Amino acid sequence: MDILVVHPSLNEGGGSEKVALSIIKSLKERGHNVALAAFEKTNWKKVTKFFGQNCEADIEFTYPRIFGMSAYGELLNFHLLLSRIPRKYKTVITSTSSPWFYCPQAEKSIVYFNCSPVNYKYGLKRAYLLPYNYIQHKLLKKAKKTILLTNSTFSAEAIKNVYLLDATVIYPPVDIEVFRPSSQKEDLIVTLGRFNPSKKHETLIRAFSMVKRGRCIIIGSVRKRDSIKYLKKLKQLVNDLKINRKVDLIVNCSFSMVRNILSKAKIYVHCAPFEYFGVSVVEAMASGCVPIVYRGGGPYTDIIEYNKYGISFKDPHELARKINSLLDDDNLYKKLAEKAIRRSKIFSANNFKNKIVEIVEL
Repeated sequence: MDILVVHPSLNEGGGSEKVALSIIKSLKERGHNVALAAFEKTNWKKVTKFFGQNCEADIEFTYPRIFGMSAYGELLNFHLLLSRIPRKYKTVITSTSSPWFYCPQAEKSIVYFNCSPVNYKYGLKRAYLLPYNYIQHKLLKKAKKTILLTNSTFSAEAIKNVYLLDATVIYPPVDIEVFRPSSQKEDLIVTLGRFNPSKKHETLIRAFSMVKRGRCIIIGSVRKRDSIKYLKKLKQLVNDLKINRKVDLIVNCSFSMVRNILSKAKIYVHCAPFEYFGVSVVEAMASGCVPIVYRGGGPYTDIIEYNKYGISFKDPHELARKINSLLDDDNLYKKLAEKAIRRSKIFSANNFKNKIVEIVEL
């Protein structure tokens, strides 16, 4: 079967890129011919560095963004990209955090929402995006056969509220088998995520200034101007709080280095409010890290299930208290780490692969 996978770019190195890559790999292993449509040519060497593996599409169609990255500009960008693609692809899978678009030749459209419209409920942004949400709703309803998927119950609820449509939850793929805890754990606190203001890394830095001992490592990728600006802001904050010797900021870290750091860490912190899922949280749990996540979003509702498999926080002071309590009580750490490892297994890449293949071949 000829199948088209659409994703803005695999070069970003984030969770949504991992989903798109896993979809391509799952379908190719089943013998399908898979094409990739994106706004830039994939740097497969870079993809391998980020994810430790890759699976190249049989063919790539690329067309650069010319309308910018606003909500409405992205709608136009995707339609221009679509115009460059042969009409032979009857099954189209859109795996993106950007807008979904209508592909008229598709007999089956599968949409995997890596991003849900949770931040667009109030104020001027709501008014700005009301027409956009209306267009998205109409396009999704117009498609001949559309299957809506998303990454968490948190995202599914937002899609229901904004688009008035139901989405099936399929948790993103996590290669849990390649993550293992070290026999020598350290008083190390880690977070992993793009150097982007939405990730709120400054929350961990402020909290760590109140932590009695240990080290903190913040790992993230940098590609765009706002990332560089944000990274400089974080470095300045570390200097201002006089914790330079305790906090490391690591840029564009290789997969092998990420895996090594997580294996030694005791605690993983995820500060992004209203994150849709959080693949790095599961990777850390498989590595024997106790997850401490913001009390809201997919990591809280779906991964740790409202504190059942981890710990949550609301502000830097609460986060600092909970880090200190874990570092002070080794028995508590071991108990929660074992629970986290067991929980991580339900998010395996094989579960994702089987469900995606079943939906495509149905």
